[in-house]
Amino acid sequence: MPAEKPQVRKSKKNMNDQEQKKEPVHIKSIISDVLKKYRNDKRTNLFEISEIWKSTVGPMIANDTRPWKIKGNELEVHVSGPSWLQQLSYMKNDIIKKLNESLGEQVIKSIRFSVAHIPNQQQI
Repeated sequence: MPAEKPQVRKSKKNMNDQEQKKEPVHIKSIISDVLKKYRNDKRTNLFEISEIWKSTVGPMIANDTRPWKIKGNELEVHVSGPSWLQQLSYMKNDIIKKLNESLGEQVIKSIRFSVAHIPNQQQI
């Protein structure tokens, strides 16, 4: 019987040779890529969304919700309770469509709802 060839295990050094051959990347380009991912390309700010919120969703929904922040193309909206969270999750696509129509361009691609304290209109 021929002698078996011993298995050669690759050392970590050999496995990482390909990874080590990558060119170094400047931190500026990494930060730029991260900012592009989370920045709103259309530069729509929360103030613009807040201004059209009531006319977009209607006064009843607006009383129990507040646009909270924009991260990239995702709008986070605070709602007054779990029942609103569930109800609005069913209406999400319609709200996105109406917001984008009001803004005149495709700015918001998703909405995330979370339960939070919503002050009364008199408290604002």
